[in-house]
Amino acid sequence: MAPPPPHTRATEADTGEAPPDPLRSGSRLASARPALVLIVDGDPESLDRLAEALAGEALEVAAAGDGEAALQQIRRELPDLVLLDATAPGLDGFEVCRRLKADPATREIPVLFVADAADTAGRARAIALGAVDCVTRPIVRGELAARVRAQLAARAAAGALSAMGDELAHARASAELEAARRTEQLRAEIERLQRKLRLSRAAEIKAQKAQDELAHLNRESAMSALAASIAHELNQPLAAILSNAQAAQRLLARTPPDLAEVRAALEDIVADDRRAAKVIQRMRAMLRKGELGEAALDMGGLVREGVRLVASAAHLAGATLRLELTPGLPPVRGDGIRLQQVLVHLLTNAFDAVARRPPDARLVVVRTRLAEGRRVELSVTDSGDGVPPEDLERIFEPFFTTKAHGLGVGLAISRSNVEAHGGRLWAECSPGEGATFRCALPVWDDDARPAG
Repeated sequence: MAPPPPHTRATEADTGEAPPDPLRSGSRLASARPALVLIVDGDPESLDRLAEALAGEALEVAAAGDGEAALQQIRRELPDLVLLDATAPGLDGFEVCRRLKADPATREIPVLFVADAADTAGRARAIALGAVDCVTRPIVRGELAARVRAQLAARAAAGALSAMGDELAHARASAELEAARRTEQLRAEIERLQRKLRLSRAAEIKAQKAQDELAHLNRESAMSALAASIAHELNQPLAAILSNAQAAQRLLARTPPDLAEVRAALEDIVADDRRAAKVIQRMRAMLRKGELGEAALDMGGLVREGVRLVASAAHLAGATLRLELTPGLPPVRGDGIRLQQVLVHLLTNAFDAVARRPPDARLVVVRTRLAEGRRVELSVTDSGDGVPPEDLERIFEPFFTTKAHGLGVGLAISRSNVEAHGGRLWAECSPGEGATFRCALPVWDDDARPAG
């Protein structure tokens, strides 16, 4: 076999170096190094043509003259894509593809077959064995380069999706451990300070600071509970990036390739990347500590945003979520992040309450209306088992809970947040007919702050 072209990588036979461990080298797409494409072709001239077609691309090329050499090269270093001749000598391309897809360490590597245009049966067999696409001879340089780019983009998107899932799982576990540790510390501090509230104003102020810190921890806990929803939101733009990359591949496979549609698909990939960044920004805002902010807030918009955050949690609980929002309500004065935290907590409790009901009876209804005293009322009603009458006030006490694994601080902090806005939070229910949590907030008034 002739030596590889100047822009290809040398094999072990050329260098005599010991092979690196592929499990340690990992995916090159996850690092700053160029992607590695392995070309397998027994015809030196054909191999040179394939390598030259990829010249100028932001990738590295390795070459193998037969199937055995290809498998040895892959064991030394995992490529990001294999460009495989169906008629490679020794182990043919079909057998090489079958072995790659049978091995868990290599089954995710995309395989791009090279076959004659008339060999329809061979191309069909290649796809059946797991190849992602086929390139026909004679080779068109621009088409080959575009197909390789599309496959590498799809592999990079899939890798990013997997890495994001791992990162979210790790962040959630760390946040839960830290929140549990800090909560126990603050629980003891709050209980100690509450005994001195009647004796010392200084102790009361310190207890309030501890309550604020616990409220922040509760937001962190809420974010952990919403991790599935956040992951769902991130999965949507990342999955769209993968889908658009695959669509670009199909468009390039047309004769002639539809370059205008390919350009549109690439623009969609950029837009979906920006969507993912906005999700991260919203998560940071939910975790940020700070004083109570004041702004004129549209209750309908706040409800829609909160419902979107818990959409995945509603789906996991099998709950039907219905909105009955009165249009044209006046704005309320408040901190949007804290009021959204109250809504998210009420909705999460509602999903827990209906989870034990039959699937067709799991209903949660969110309503808004104008109430007496220039107040806007938000209510969350569930079809669960309800709350015993003797517990309607106790559920708002710190550390009182009816859940096996609850801390009993969510409703207490929610009521504290609502009262800080000059509002009121209370519960109503009929045993066996579910529960309704109502939150009434003063409307925006430019001349006066909300009164308690």
